[in-house]
Amino acid sequence: MEKDIYLQQIDYFKGARVLNYAELTEPQEYKDDYFNVHEIHALTICDYEGEETMLFYLDDDLEIVHEMEFLIPNQAKDQAASDFQGVDIQWKNK
Repeated sequence: MEKDIYLQQIDYFKGARVLNYAELTEPQEYKDDYFNVHEIHALTICDYEGEETMLFYLDDDLEIVHEMEFLIPNQAKDQAASDFQGVDIQWKNK
């Protein structure tokens, strides 16, 4: 990774509590639904008080560049594995 982004120190994104996070060793390109290409440096799985689980893709400034909603964290992890095939995502728990 080009610089340390210190996700272990962040507890909330957009009001959702961080459950899991992963910092990618090499930035990965992600093409969103509008065919915009983003460089992803980190991922977080967050929870809105048991209401919904969010998967956030973050750039190198920890800005959310893409988000998806799921029922449970494992669904979010499966989606990330599908979006970044061949990348060993090392999830860490908060």
